[in-house]
Amino acid sequence: MSAENKNGHQVLSLLLEAFNKDSNSVLSVFTPEAIVEYPYAKSIGAAPRLTMDEYRVYLDNILGSMPNIVFTGLSVYPLQEKDSYWAEFHGETVIPATGALNQQDYVVNFSVENGKISYYKEYWNVLPALQLLMDREEAYRLIDKR
Repeated sequence: MSAENKNGHQVLSLLLEAFNKDSNSVLSVFTPEAIVEYPYAKSIGAAPRLTMDEYRVYLDNILGSMPNIVFTGLSVYPLQEKDSYWAEFHGETVIPATGALNQQDYVVNFSVENGKISYYKEYWNVLPALQLLMDREEAYRLIDKR
Protein backbone atom coordinates (compact mmCIF):
# COMPACT_ATOMS: atom_id res chain seq x y z
CA MET A 1 0.00 0.00 0.00
CA SER A 2 1.48 3.36 -1.00
CA ALA A 3 2.04 6.02 1.66
CA GLU A 4 -0.70 8.19 0.15
CA ASN A 5 -3.17 5.31 0.05
CA LYS A 6 -2.24 4.41 3.64
CA ASN A 7 -3.08 7.97 4.75
CA GLY A 8 -6.52 7.88 3.11
CA HIS A 9 -7.21 4.40 4.47
CA GLN A 10 -6.20 5.43 8.01
CA VAL A 11 -8.34 8.57 8.02
CA LEU A 12 -11.41 6.80 6.64
CA SER A 13 -10.93 3.92 9.10
CA LEU A 14 -10.93 6.47 11.94
CA LEU A 15 -14.20 7.89 10.63
CA LEU A 16 -15.88 4.49 10.41
CA GLU A 17 -14.75 3.64 13.95
CA ALA A 18 -16.06 6.99 15.21
CA PHE A 19 -19.60 6.21 14.03
CA ASN A 20 -19.78 3.72 16.93
CA LYS A 21 -18.81 6.38 19.46
CA ASP A 22 -20.54 9.75 19.34
CA SER A 23 -20.99 12.93 17.32
CA ASN A 24 -17.88 14.56 18.75
CA SER A 25 -15.75 11.57 17.77
CA VAL A 26 -17.07 11.70 14.21
CA LEU A 27 -16.58 15.45 13.94
CA SER A 28 -13.01 15.17 15.26
CA VAL A 29 -12.05 13.41 12.01
CA PHE A 30 -13.13 16.45 9.94
CA THR A 31 -11.63 19.92 9.51
CA PRO A 32 -13.90 22.64 11.00
CA GLU A 33 -14.81 23.96 7.54
CA ALA A 34 -15.39 20.55 5.93
CA ILE A 35 -18.49 19.88 3.85
CA VAL A 36 -20.41 16.59 3.84
CA GLU A 37 -22.54 15.76 0.83
CA TYR A 38 -25.22 13.09 0.36
CA PRO A 39 -26.25 13.50 -3.30
CA TYR A 40 -29.25 11.16 -3.01
CA ALA A 41 -30.59 12.64 0.24
CA LYS A 42 -32.67 15.23 -1.59
CA SER A 43 -34.83 12.42 -3.02
CA ILE A 44 -36.07 11.65 0.50
CA GLY A 45 -36.43 15.27 1.58
CA ALA A 46 -33.13 15.54 3.45
CA ALA A 47 -30.39 18.13 2.97
CA PRO A 48 -27.84 17.01 0.36
CA ARG A 49 -25.03 19.30 1.64
CA LEU A 50 -24.08 19.87 5.28
CA THR A 51 -21.68 22.18 7.08
CA MET A 52 -20.09 20.81 10.24
CA ASP A 53 -22.74 22.51 12.42
CA GLU A 54 -25.49 20.93 10.32
CA TYR A 55 -23.67 17.61 10.31
CA ARG A 56 -23.55 17.65 14.13
CA VAL A 57 -27.35 17.98 14.27
CA TYR A 58 -27.68 15.18 11.70
CA LEU A 59 -25.33 12.91 13.69
CA ASP A 60 -27.10 13.66 16.97
CA ASN A 61 -30.33 12.48 15.35
CA ILE A 62 -29.05 9.44 13.43
CA LEU A 63 -26.30 7.75 15.45
CA GLY A 64 -28.76 6.24 17.95
CA SER A 65 -30.56 4.55 15.05
CA MET A 66 -27.43 2.73 13.91
CA PRO A 67 -25.70 1.32 17.00
CA ASN A 68 -22.82 -1.11 16.66
CA ILE A 69 -22.62 -0.58 12.92
CA VAL A 70 -20.12 -2.97 11.38
CA PHE A 71 -18.16 -1.83 8.35
CA THR A 72 -16.40 -4.37 6.13
CA GLY A 73 -14.67 -4.53 2.77
CA LEU A 74 -13.00 -1.12 2.99
CA SER A 75 -11.05 -0.30 -0.16
CA VAL A 76 -9.47 3.11 -0.69
CA TYR A 77 -8.19 4.34 -4.05
CA PRO A 78 -5.93 7.42 -4.27
CA LEU A 79 -6.60 9.84 -7.11
CA GLN A 80 -4.07 11.83 -9.09
CA GLU A 81 -5.07 14.91 -7.12
CA LYS A 82 -2.99 14.84 -3.93
CA ASP A 83 -4.87 13.74 -0.80
CA SER A 84 -8.05 12.89 -2.74
CA TYR A 85 -9.62 9.44 -2.75
CA TRP A 86 -12.48 7.19 -3.75
CA ALA A 87 -13.46 4.45 -1.34
CA GLU A 88 -16.04 1.73 -1.01
CA PHE A 89 -17.25 -0.31 1.94
CA HIS A 90 -20.23 -2.21 3.32
CA GLY A 91 -22.11 -1.37 6.52
CA GLU A 92 -24.62 -3.34 8.60
CA THR A 93 -26.56 -2.54 11.74
CA VAL A 94 -29.76 -3.62 13.43
CA ILE A 95 -32.28 -0.77 13.76
CA PRO A 96 -33.30 -0.71 17.46
CA ALA A 97 -36.85 0.53 16.86
CA THR A 98 -37.73 -2.31 14.48
CA GLY A 99 -35.11 -5.02 14.90
CA ALA A 100 -34.60 -4.90 11.13
CA LEU A 101 -31.15 -5.42 9.65
CA ASN A 102 -30.03 -2.39 7.65
CA GLN A 103 -27.39 -3.25 5.06
CA GLN A 104 -25.84 -0.68 2.81
CA ASP A 105 -23.01 -0.46 0.31
CA TYR A 106 -21.26 2.90 0.22
CA VAL A 107 -19.06 4.70 -2.29
CA VAL A 108 -17.37 7.86 -1.07
CA ASN A 109 -15.21 10.58 -2.54
CA PHE A 110 -13.14 12.43 0.06
CA SER A 111 -10.18 14.74 0.50
CA VAL A 112 -7.77 14.95 3.41
CA GLU A 113 -6.05 18.06 4.70
CA ASN A 114 -3.54 17.86 7.57
CA GLY A 115 -4.75 14.39 8.54
CA LYS A 116 -8.45 15.30 8.63
CA ILE A 117 -11.28 15.03 6.12
CA SER A 118 -11.91 18.36 4.41
CA TYR A 119 -14.49 17.11 1.90
CA TYR A 120 -16.73 14.03 2.04
CA LYS A 121 -19.31 12.94 -0.53
CA GLU A 122 -21.14 9.70 0.21
CA TYR A 123 -23.24 7.71 -2.24
CA TRP A 124 -25.69 5.14 -0.93
CA ASN A 125 -28.97 3.58 -1.98
CA VAL A 126 -31.88 5.31 -0.25
CA LEU A 127 -34.36 2.53 -1.06
CA PRO A 128 -33.22 -0.07 1.53
CA ALA A 129 -33.21 2.57 4.26
CA LEU A 130 -36.70 3.74 3.34
CA GLN A 131 -38.02 0.18 3.15
CA LEU A 132 -37.04 -0.29 6.78
CA LEU A 133 -39.32 2.61 7.67
CA MET A 134 -42.25 2.09 5.28
CA ASP A 135 -43.69 -0.38 2.79
CA ARG A 136 -42.05 -0.82 -0.59
CA GLU A 137 -44.66 1.05 -2.64
CA GLU A 138 -44.58 4.07 -0.34
CA ALA A 139 -40.76 4.10 -0.49
CA TYR A 140 -40.82 4.05 -4.30
CA ARG A 141 -43.39 6.87 -4.37
CA LEU A 142 -41.19 9.01 -2.13
CA ILE A 143 -38.11 8.43 -4.31
CA ASP A 144 -39.93 8.94 -7.61
CA LYS A 145 -41.68 12.18 -6.66
CA ARG A 146 -40.88 14.99 -9.03
